[in-house]
Amino acid sequence: TRKVWPSVVQINVTSYGVREDASRGEANAVVGRQRSSGSGFVVDPDGYIMTNAHVVSGAQRVQIVLPAENADGTLTSALSGKTYLLTARIVGISTELDLALLKVDGQKLPALTLATYSQLRQGETVFAFGSPIGLRNTLTHGLVSAVARQVDPDSPLIYVQTDAPINPGNSGGPLVNIRGEVVGVNTFIVSQSGGNEGLGFAIPSATARTVFRQLKQYGQLRRQEIGMSMQTITPGMAAGLGLKKDYGVIVSDVWPGGPAEAAGL
Repeated sequence: TRKVWPSVVQINVTSYGVREDASRGEANAVVGRQRSSGSGFVVDPDGYIMTNAHVVSGAQRVQIVLPAENADGTLTSALSGKTYLLTARIVGISTELDLALLKVDGQKLPALTLATYSQLRQGETVFAFGSPIGLRNTLTHGLVSAVARQVDPDSPLIYVQTDAPINPGNSGGPLVNIRGEVVGVNTFIVSQSGGNEGLGFAIPSATARTVFRQLKQYGQLRRQEIGMSMQTITPGMAAGLGLKKDYGVIVSDVWPGGPAEAAGL
């Protein structure tokens, strides 16, 4: 915790939105200033901060709350009210992957290391750092429930599943291992009550590393095109197509003139 906390930030966002619904039959609505908060972490010492895209979506102003230099989890640092408030700019956003990169100019900040995703194991101890419901410098603890959870069978996105308590405001904060390396970016929970039920999901460190490099260099995510579409094979699909196996993936389409067609797929 002494290693990680100096690199974890609270993100305060100011935006504009509809404050009140218009009365029935009226075409007007009251638009006002709205404030929200989330979490993030320093991914590069030159002032680059990673968070979720939905944390800063529609932001008119983004401010970063840095912890005090002596933030080490002790009683003295917990009672110290000294923090640093800095203005940040949005470098780039990937809404599809729900990641965003922010930049604080003119600052050298302690950065966290992104873990090697292929070395992550089920049952590994992890810690979630962030500011749930605006409660800055909150730490929760759990384990890796699954190293690669595909929430939507038709989506290629996979997540690290954890039972470490994650609540609103934790979004964008780091999920770290016992060495203080970031294994994932806390993103969402699955809950019937709206609160934590032990089903938290984080974007893997490998995805965060790729998005960071591209947003830093280009300001946007540049995707290479293979030129094909794939679908997860389900038992129903396997029965309908007469497939020998009812698991895996199937190439559902090959685009004319693309690299996949040139490769003979």
